[in-house]
Amino acid sequence: MNLIAERLNRGLSLTQAAREIGVHRHTLKTLEAGTAVSPGEAKKIADFYEVKVTDLHPYREEAAA
Repeated sequence: MNLIAERLNRGLSLTQAAREIGVHRHTLKTLEAGTAVSPGEAKKIADFYEVKVTDLHPYREEAAA
């Protein structure tokens, strides 16, 4: 899932989206950059976008190696 594209498709700035989700702007920016955030924060973001938490960070086989 491309979080930046999804946010922009909803017409939201980073600050607006973070406010609506209930997370800090830095948290959302971190996740959009592909870096993990806390499970609780990831759940809030996934709920906002109506996806599973695992959709935010798809499992990649090379990451498990």
